[in-house]
Amino acid sequence: MAYVEHYYTQFYSGEYYHLYNRGVDRKSIFKSRSNYSYFLRQWTKYLEGYVNVIAFSLNDNHFHFLVQVNHFSESDLDGKPVHELITGRLKKFFQSYTMAFNKQHGRIGTLFQTPFKRALVAKVEDLSTLIAYIHLNPQKHGLIADFRNWEWTSYGKILQFKRSFVDKEFVLEWFGGKKQFIDFHVQEFKETDILSLIDE
Repeated sequence: MAYVEHYYTQFYSGEYYHLYNRGVDRKSIFKSRSNYSYFLRQWTKYLEGYVNVIAFSLNDNHFHFLVQVNHFSESDLDGKPVHELITGRLKKFFQSYTMAFNKQHGRIGTLFQTPFKRALVAKVEDLSTLIAYIHLNPQKHGLIADFRNWEWTSYGKILQFKRSFVDKEFVLEWFGGKKQFIDFHVQEFKETDILSLIDE
C-alpha cells in the first residue's frame, strides 16, 4: 500500500492525509459527551475551509481524521507555504482544545503526544480501506460491540441527510452509493491491509 508516514510529512494542496494522535501516556482525551462535541466544534472553527474532511473517528484516548488539503489563492497563503498554513491551524486547534480540557478537568500540561502523526495517502485507491478502517476503529478497540452505533465517527453522518462538515457527497460518490458504502464496511478485511494503514 502506498502510504507514506512521517512526523514531518509536508502538507500540499489537493493531497490526502491521515491525521491521528493519542493522549500522552495513552490517557483519555475525552471524558464526557461535551468533550467530544467541543473537540468537533473546535475542529470546525480552526480547520473548516482549510481541509476537506472525508472521515473521522474519536476514540477515548485517540482520534483519526482523513482529509484532503484545499487549494488556496496567493492572498489566502499570504506568502506562506501550504504546509505552514495547515500546521499553524492544527497547532491552534490542539492548543484550544487542550486549554479547555485542562481547565474543565483541573489538569495542567500537554494533553496530546507531540508531534502529531500524519501520513500521506499516495494512492487514492487506498481511500476506501482507510475510510472503513477509521469507522471500524471504535469496535477494534473494544469501545462498542458494533461500530455502526458509535456516535463519534463520520459513518452515521455520511448516511444521514443532516448538514455536516464531512464531505458525504464525495464519500458516497467514491463508493458508488449508500449500499456500496455500507457493504464495504461489513466485509472481512485482510490483516495485512489493516496493519499497513497505521501503527497504533
